[in-house]
Amino acid sequence: MKNFIFFITISSLILACKQNSNSNISSRNTQNFDYIENLQWKEAEEQIEIESGGIITILSKKDLPLKSVMVVPTSVLAYMSELGLEQNLTGVSQIKYIYNPKIQELHREQKIEEIGNFNELYFEKIILNKPDVFFTTSSPSLAKFHDQLKNQGIKIIFIDEYEEQNPLAKAEYVKVIGRLLGKEKQADSIFQVVETNYKNLQKKLENQKKKSPKVLVNQIYSDIWYLPSGESFQAKLIADAGGEYPWKSTTGINSLNLSFESVFEKAEDAEVWINAGDFPSRAALLVNYPHYEWFQAFQNNQVYNWHKRSSPSGGNDYFETGTARPDWVLKDLAAIFHPELFPNYELRFYQKLN
Repeated sequence: MKNFIFFITISSLILACKQNSNSNISSRNTQNFDYIENLQWKEAEEQIEIESGGIITILSKKDLPLKSVMVVPTSVLAYMSELGLEQNLTGVSQIKYIYNPKIQELHREQKIEEIGNFNELYFEKIILNKPDVFFTTSSPSLAKFHDQLKNQGIKIIFIDEYEEQNPLAKAEYVKVIGRLLGKEKQADSIFQVVETNYKNLQKKLENQKKKSPKVLVNQIYSDIWYLPSGESFQAKLIADAGGEYPWKSTTGINSLNLSFESVFEKAEDAEVWINAGDFPSRAALLVNYPHYEWFQAFQNNQVYNWHKRSSPSGGNDYFETGTARPDWVLKDLAAIFHPELFPNYELRFYQKLN
């Protein structure tokens, strides 16, 4: 369920160049998004050109709005859910890891097929149902399946929102889905609410007088503590929520691979610890690594994980709705870092480990 930065295949690049040379769409009609950086949208009188993940897909306007879509990334499920478009889904990847109850119900009613996982796509199922568009990610493990689908005339659009480092950029992809599925005005309205909420929270936290708490993130794995760099999505969320991230001055977006000792040296006195793996309790954390008890945040019972809205089979709404609604994620973090500003607020995605 974790998102990774992927590389595209040579064949995809060749196809993109071929499509680009034949598209004949004026750059003057480029749709400028406010935050999205990893997808470009251009329009002509009769067609739309979408460039993402290194390929260009051309859609005829007479085929819009899309009637049926199949989806690999859970983020797209969240955008569709925000727009009330679950009925347009005909296939999803790894159903057991999807939290959305409505999608689970449609699958039980056999209205939605399971069409693969992050390493394999069920080619025959997809071809048999032939969706109007197949939304996926530019994963190298799926590249050969993408090529096979394109050879069968299936339109593919990469939604690589995980590469966006601005939380509002991730949320803005709802506009892409809305425009393709006939919900443009509703999508614009939803995003406007998200953006307004997010910026209002930012302003509130910028004006607060209390010292920002130091925040520790993630946990050790096989003797390496993977931490977000200072220019990453997670670091921005912490800063926007009024937290002090010890590695905020590091550059780049790739994770930092640190030892326990180096993390302890900078974050021993962190007041709050978030995203401590998938552990349900502090006791479970200690079983995994006994030295966690040395941290002040652990000793003071200030460890929080993002699993409050999760299913027994492994679905987690933080990675679905949380992607489409970063304003809600931000409010959770702000309430954890500055509870005095949000009296009686009930956390939506996060939960304190007892």
